[in-house]
Amino acid sequence: MKRLQEDLASIIEGVDVIMLDIEGTTTSISFVKDELFPYVRREVRNHLEATWEEEETKADVAALTCQVRKDLAAGVNGCHALPGDGGGREPLLDALVANVFAMMDADRKVAALKTLQGHMWRRAYHTGVVQGHVYEDVVPALKAWKAAGKKLIIYSSGSVAAQKLLFAHSVHGDILHLFDGHYDTAVGPKVESESYTAILRRLRCDPASLLFVTDLAKEAWAARAAGVHVVLSVREGTAPLSAEDRATFPTISSFAQFLQAPAKKARAGPKDETQPGEEADREEEDEDEGEEEEDGDDEGEEEEEQDESEGEENDKD
Repeated sequence: MKRLQEDLASIIEGVDVIMLDIEGTTTSISFVKDELFPYVRREVRNHLEATWEEEETKADVAALTCQVRKDLAAGVNGCHALPGDGGGREPLLDALVANVFAMMDADRKVAALKTLQGHMWRRAYHTGVVQGHVYEDVVPALKAWKAAGKKLIIYSSGSVAAQKLLFAHSVHGDILHLFDGHYDTAVGPKVESESYTAILRRLRCDPASLLFVTDLAKEAWAARAAGVHVVLSVREGTAPLSAEDRATFPTISSFAQFLQAPAKKARAGPKDETQPGEEADREEEDEDEGEEEEDGDDEGEEEEEQDESEGEENDKD
């Protein structure tokens, strides 16, 4: 554990940018699976019907239609055929909803689905139906890193809009202001190293100056291939890690571990073995010694304390 904390301290100190995944890292997997996704399944048809004539929904429908046609041409399993032109709104709605369900069942990360989900979650957050889950240990770490001048970035498969909604309407209030940037799969898939290289270019950041924290080993290996530092998050419900994963990457189960790293050792001088509770006594002795050096004429109790202090230093040497 001590070696792990030293590694974490060294990584944090050496980077300028800390990039975080969301699901399984800042936010519980159960929140996404048990609240956000069921909301989409439950409300997608109502949402599309209620907003059908709005420009945003028209764009969502067009994007979904385009994606389904690509999937049908590629022979993707689970795709549902779209009605022909002139078939009417209801048959198209039936087909789109069926394809949304199929994409979600397959855990597809396509932009058309993620954008629609983001628009739906916006309504849920704004109406108070949903509050974004963020682990208790995350916020103190974010604030500490921000105070230390670190740039904080989110890289998630969820759309940028959905990311911002989660943090703006979190159970801890609006913490969106703590982040300096957001990336989603528009920059590239999270399991490909080129995506991390693209982010580095956009940030104008050296690979060694960026830390990525994620719960997925495939993402960790992709990021490592791009030269960035990686720490794996092991939370309730996250996927099991192999022995190779654990041997390669530091792991955490709480962001508090980033803040518990041991203090740096002094570069020179005797080892400080002061125990808890003795620090105040040591400070008082140091103050007494300083007063004796300034006055030069008190040789009573203060001189005796100075002799004792010097004796202790000689013993340590």
